[in-house]
Amino acid sequence: MTERFDYPAGDGVMPVIPYDTFEAANLFLATGRTREEVLPLIGLNAVEWERLRESYRWFPYSLGERYRHDYFAGLDDAEIYRLVLPPRWRVQEGDEPELRATWHIREAVRRNPYIGPFKDCGWPFTFIAAHAEATLCCYTHDGEKVYFKGDPLTDRKGEPIGADAASFKAVGGRWLYDKHHVYGEGQYGANRTSYWYIVDDADAATFEALNLRYARDKHRAYYITGKTIRTKSPEVFEIVPELRLNYRDGTRDPLHEGSVIARDREAVYFYGARLRKAKPENFKVLGHGYATDGTAVWYLDQKKVIEGADAETFTVPGPGEPYVSGRSSGAGVTDRNRPYVYGEPCAPQEWVEDWRQFFEAKPNLHGWWWHQFAQPQR
Repeated sequence: MTERFDYPAGDGVMPVIPYDTFEAANLFLATGRTREEVLPLIGLNAVEWERLRESYRWFPYSLGERYRHDYFAGLDDAEIYRLVLPPRWRVQEGDEPELRATWHIREAVRRNPYIGPFKDCGWPFTFIAAHAEATLCCYTHDGEKVYFKGDPLTDRKGEPIGADAASFKAVGGRWLYDKHHVYGEGQYGANRTSYWYIVDDADAATFEALNLRYARDKHRAYYITGKTIRTKSPEVFEIVPELRLNYRDGTRDPLHEGSVIARDREAVYFYGARLRKAKPENFKVLGHGYATDGTAVWYLDQKKVIEGADAETFTVPGPGEPYVSGRSSGAGVTDRNRPYVYGEPCAPQEWVEDWRQFFEAKPNLHGWWWHQFAQPQR
């Protein structure tokens, strides 16, 4: 007997199942069981499952508001929370009903999905780890194969990688290992299709994930495309955070996990390749695709040194400062000699008015290009 019941929604009814039952069904489907096996146990057909899944899967994040409010005919999140908890969960006295609290239920089900209609299913299942980026997805195994999103792990050609299920673990980021190998998760195509590859000659005992893209061991460093970085100083190989300039909130947010920039004692690396002539010790990201080592300035999107740029005065207007648009697109940046857009120098006399608000807000600056061409406003 299933736990499904029909809830009045508009002119019709919509099937509802307990949230923990939904998560259990999701996990078994993600570990090689077919819809023909799973859906009859929860009393749903394929069309019903897809509609319900689009609403339920975002509960721990309180995202997908439009989907769930359409599905539940306008119920607010607290009412939805109370509706999907029973029979194994309930709002405790004194607690505020909070849809994101389903996160704890999801974690409990990942430890034990043998609940409700799945109590006696006998399907082998072990949760390995949540995916570092695709937070709705996870690695699982059935004792024989390791799965991601319902399929065994394969290489770029679609061939099984032969991972050992019992010893398979996540190192961190998109790096994993078993008793035989260290693995990286690559991605290709517009849909970022995942595949897995063996990290050749990696030392599993000292292998360390630095972020989603870089890793190191005692011998060398690695980039997630399968590139081996033959650093001379792996012990100091580290991430250089990228920088998000948050003008709305007035913050400069360092971005570590997704950064494509790293360094060691000898070089700076951009997407796993050496950035020409960059000096690692003082290298820093300025925002909007610009970086400097104190001597030269790079426009990273094109991996080029901006010839003639003055590194000492090069400025990317940040939060709390007047923003300068690049006119048709992009952001304006400047040094004492000229303004730039997309790493290209601009004719100073043509950009005086664009930069007026910025320079008038900085009376401590003197002798820059703007002061040469600007006329006082009356």
